Amino acid sequence: MATARRYAQPGTEARPGLFADVLAGWTNDDVLQTEAARAALGARHPQALRVLDWPELRALFDRYDPPATRDGRRDRRFGQLSVALATLGLVLAMASPLAVGGEQVVERVAAVLVVAGLAMMAVHRFGAGARARALARRFGAERVRALYFQAVVNNPGLAARAMSDDAALADWRAARARMLEGLPAPEDLPGQVPRLARPVEDDAEAWVAPEWSTPPAPPEPSKDLDLLLSLLRGQRLEGQLAYVERKLGASLGAPGQRASVVRMLSRLLLAAAVVTGVMAAVLVFALDRAPGGADVKLALEVAAGALVAAMAISVVNDDRRLAGDATRYAAYAAALARARTRFDRGDLPEKLAALRDVEITCHHDLRAFIANHWRAR
Repeated sequence: MATARRYAQPGTEARPGLFADVLAGWTNDDVLQTEAARAALGARHPQALRVLDWPELRALFDRYDPPATRDGRRDRRFGQLSVALATLGLVLAMASPLAVGGEQVVERVAAVLVVAGLAMMAVHRFGAGARARALARRFGAERVRALYFQAVVNNPGLAARAMSDDAALADWRAARARMLEGLPAPEDLPGQVPRLARPVEDDAEAWVAPEWSTPPAPPEPSKDLDLLLSLLRGQRLEGQLAYVERKLGASLGAPGQRASVVRMLSRLLLAAAVVTGVMAAVLVFALDRAPGGADVKLALEVAAGALVAAMAISVVNDDRRLAGDATRYAAYAAALARARTRFDRGDLPEKLAALRDVEITCHHDLRAFIANHWRAR
């Protein structure tokens, strides 16, 4: 749920349809990335906007997030193109008997298309460099997002005072400028992806600044602090829960649903390949049909087509990766729900502790995402 809608009309977001893109229309309003989000917050809580709006961080986020999104789309389109080429080649091969007098030409073209499609599938699946760059950009974007919230969680007193005190606001902005130096250099991230794909060894890795692994002392309670924590609950907790609920939805764009469909289709295609392959063998060895006969060639072409289609589905929608994503999202949602309960039921120290739990949970999920997609090459 976008921040603009969260402040304006809570609970009015439409449920995605069966074939809808689960992230269609999704914006990064949790970090006030859009003008609409900033206008919505400013209209209701102008004193909070001057603390929570971070133009320098927004500019940095724009360096990472759009390229990461484009990388993902390019990856999918490359896979779809490889499937289209291989499928076109198989269709031409099966239709070649209809090209009277030109069968050999059609068959050669079909073979070239199938080989090209399979080669593209191999590049798509095993291309480590492109995958590392895409995952590095996603990691960079999420570390920028984490810094936005970790800055407040680890400096709640200063952030709360800055809502109404101009001197505190100047200190807050100076402190934020220094915090940006703790982010990793973009050019270093691709080489770190194999390490980032390993399990998190220490929760201290979640924090952008190493000293933040030790919780600060809770500040004095105030109305500004109460408002600040309430807004963080909406932006960080509710924002992430809304995101993961989309990912766990009933749409075929959701990883869990796609994994089930891909697994079923792959098994059906493999079964069809086995059956038609056996039919070709029976025709040749039991019924003494010529190996080059039309019926034997048709059976073999259907078997090859089913195998290539199964490979294509695996390339474009790796069911193991999708199933891993679905399991990860379910665990992520459960952890976020526990943190929300802790926040809602706790006093000030417990609320701050719950927000720290969210940061650790988000980092573990990010690392699991990188591991799952790196292993799926």
